[in-house]
Amino acid sequence: MSEMKDKQKNDDTKTKLGDIYHYYVVLLHCLELQENETILVEKYGDISIQSEDDSKNIEVKRHQGEHTLNERHIDFWKTLNNWLSYAHNMIEFKTLILYTTSSFRENSRLREWNSLNAFQRLNVLYEIGREIKKKEGSFRPIFESIMNFDVEIILSIIEKIEVLTNQTDIVDIEKKILKNSFFKSVNKSDRRLFIETLMGNILLLPVSEPHKWEISCEYFDSLACEIRNRFSNNHGSLGLNLPHNIPQKPDNEGEYNNKKFVKEIRSINYDKKIPTAISNYWRTQQAIFHSSLDNPIFNIDLNDFQIDINDTLEEYKLAFLDEVDEEGADLQKRIKKSKKLYDMAMQMSAQDYRSVSPNRPYFQRGIIHKIVEERGFSWLLTT
Repeated sequence: MSEMKDKQKNDDTKTKLGDIYHYYVVLLHCLELQENETILVEKYGDISIQSEDDSKNIEVKRHQGEHTLNERHIDFWKTLNNWLSYAHNMIEFKTLILYTTSSFRENSRLREWNSLNAFQRLNVLYEIGREIKKKEGSFRPIFESIMNFDVEIILSIIEKIEVLTNQTDIVDIEKKILKNSFFKSVNKSDRRLFIETLMGNILLLPVSEPHKWEISCEYFDSLACEIRNRFSNNHGSLGLNLPHNIPQKPDNEGEYNNKKFVKEIRSINYDKKIPTAISNYWRTQQAIFHSSLDNPIFNIDLNDFQIDINDTLEEYKLAFLDEVDEEGADLQKRIKKSKKLYDMAMQMSAQDYRSVSPNRPYFQRGIIHKIVEERGFSWLLTT
């Protein structure tokens, strides 16, 4: 059969490459997730990152080869119009990012966008739109739509916008991901397959109930460590085991409100931490159950591990107690310090311990809550 040279009308390869690029950007941000952060895909835009300190909404634009954004390019203006149209959803985000492989022209008035304040940015938009040209394509309707919004709404949105141009394209972004320190424990020959397996699990997330494309830091850490273990030199060893497709939280979540570890968190007025604590405790209990089935010495190692963690917590607490006692702190100050003790404990690095391997952040935090539940440790810094 002779080679077919004409491109079929329904050949959508370039569009699919754009989708794959989008998913690579999702994976790149997954690798950068911090504790209690969650990525939402295709909910408020291409990518949204929920975070207490650094929430972001990201629109991803990819163009084949070198590409220049002129001042009226639809990528910029349509994205801005969409953000304005859903301004009520954009309130929660600290930053709105246009993430693009394109670059601005040297003389573009948008080139210095990131260094301008909101009023200067609005003036640049006015200047660009004020010029009437013979060929305006789809620009004029979008510009008029933008200018129909209340000025205060426009200012509140454009002050959040950051334009990240010249981003690495699909081949280079894969190389960037492969260089991440997370993959060092995997043989070079296995790293691409590892990423493909990781990506496949992420893409299949919306298939299962409740059909949400959400990736929490805790879930990603668990998933990535589980897959990495399959490719590591310890493949096949008996250790910490989390079954596939385990829910992030129990169906009877409300019943956990009477648990001691929940009451302890509530005693230091840190209720916002309770949902994550319940999730970590629940997932840890599931992991302990399944790991015990596969490994008869796991419970022995786990008991020693809990003793070590408990000793560390007691040392932390004694240091905080000495500090508040010296200050003669009242109850409010003690509660404030108790929150710092809690945060320090949750930020402890997850270290492997015999067959508690590979240890994972969610598991270590769950063990801490288990210690509070079963061994009498208390967060409140009282004498």
